[in-house]
Amino acid sequence: MTQLTRSAGLSGFTALVSAYALDPLALAREARLPEQALSEPDLLVAASSIATLLDLAAERTGAEDFGLRLADKRRMSNMGPIALLASMQPTLRKMLAVICRYQSLNIGPLSLVVEEAGEVAILRGELDLSGRAVSRQVTELVFGGLCRYIQAVMETGWRPRAVMFRHLPPSGPTIHRELFRRVPEFGADFDGLVLARSDLDVSFDAHDPVLLSYLQAHIDQLLSGRARSMRDEVGEVISALLPTGHCRADTVAAHLGITRRTLHRRLAEEECRFRQLVEDKRATLIAAYLGGERKYHEIAELVGLNSASGLSHWLRRHPLPSPQPSQRCS
Repeated sequence: MTQLTRSAGLSGFTALVSAYALDPLALAREARLPEQALSEPDLLVAASSIATLLDLAAERTGAEDFGLRLADKRRMSNMGPIALLASMQPTLRKMLAVICRYQSLNIGPLSLVVEEAGEVAILRGELDLSGRAVSRQVTELVFGGLCRYIQAVMETGWRPRAVMFRHLPPSGPTIHRELFRRVPEFGADFDGLVLARSDLDVSFDAHDPVLLSYLQAHIDQLLSGRARSMRDEVGEVISALLPTGHCRADTVAAHLGITRRTLHRRLAEEECRFRQLVEDKRATLIAAYLGGERKYHEIAELVGLNSASGLSHWLRRHPLPSPQPSQRCS
């Protein structure tokens, strides 16, 4: 199934590419994207095609941080109606909860969770591009944009405690330090932002509770209109939790605000079993990682297996989905 995303993620793409004397429409055609995607923010397009477009732009411009440069222009309004609901929340914790819950209205293949442990909170994400290797450009666009959103509502000078990226560091100068206000840790075990846990309790101005309730109902209706199944919702959380090594049914149920028994019952109603869904998501991630430069022991850690030998044993028992490579049209 093609994973869809709002074309709002390409806001600013035309101006940025044009600054490098490149034709944005020609790049869009090469990436198999409709030209309207560069001007109509609510157009639903294939997420893999956007990844291809950003990869092409980075290659042709020579800007290793192209996705991050696009993120530097992000405003919360890029999230559409979710932006208003998120900005009206009384604390950063509730703002992030809204973004995590409803982000699928913007980026279908993105799963976001917030994990609190000790003095830190981790905003962790997983992108599932249906077997296509995840682009560093897309990853940096997503987390660069999230960082910009948080900076917009926090006190001047706010920065995350750490920025984590699985991909390797760039070879040349970039704007990573400028945007994040610190240098990211590359080659990490996950993609995400590490915050001080106390940041989550920062209070914002109160808003009209009646308007907030109305807006909440409207966005819930938008989400239900997407006909998201229980399988889809559970799958998103599984993708985000696999790298933590804590992807258990009770943990996933807690993230969804239901009991373990309810989780199994609702999956059974869709003729789906939790254990099989975990293995399906693991297979998709492994297929994507094997297309990159990761070593077996690194891939094993990222998909919740114990070791390289554990990954080898898993591969002997489970057929991988057919990969869908990035395509470039001439």
